[in-house]
Amino acid sequence: MRSIFEENDVICAEVRGFQHDGLHLQARSQKYGKLGRGQLLTVPPYLVKRRKQHFHHLENYGIDLITGCNGFIWVGEHVEVTDDMVVDQVNKSEQDDAKPDENFISPEDQEKNYTWQETRENICRAANAIHVLSTLGFNIAVEVIMETVDLSTSINVAIHEMLGSEFYVLVAEKESVRRSMTKKKSDDSVRL
Repeated sequence: MRSIFEENDVICAEVRGFQHDGLHLQARSQKYGKLGRGQLLTVPPYLVKRRKQHFHHLENYGIDLITGCNGFIWVGEHVEVTDDMVVDQVNKSEQDDAKPDENFISPEDQEKNYTWQETRENICRAANAIHVLSTLGFNIAVEVIMETVDLSTSINVAIHEMLGSEFYVLVAEKESVRRSMTKKKSDDSVRL
């Protein structure tokens, strides 16, 4: 792994086994392994709903969301699927061999490392939605996160205002209505 990732990289990997001197980690690819250009959030693990799939691409917003059952949630810019780690490792070694000037950044690298403002705003909006849901103690699932993000955009709440008490009240009221509708549906089905 040291040949692919560097120390202090934020990565997403599965623990495959324990050794007396460390762990065996498995990252499916460099795309799903190294995380960049996003935010790492921590919430209480009991709020994260276990799903079959924990990697989500939110196409409407151009962001990726990784929900970990350990309470870590990654919200970041969507990264296109690349080849497997072996190919990425070869490309990295070729780049290391051809280092002309460390201060020079090619236009291709600049574009590849640039995150559009709209995408950064979407990352912050989703992160704030997760923070609101966590503070209120609501289960965190992709659908609930997206409902909260959609609520903030539909009523034109600025990103920083999502952390204000007024928005917390709106989210709590919306969840209350949703739960009462769910209860009403289950009561109606029991009567039939």
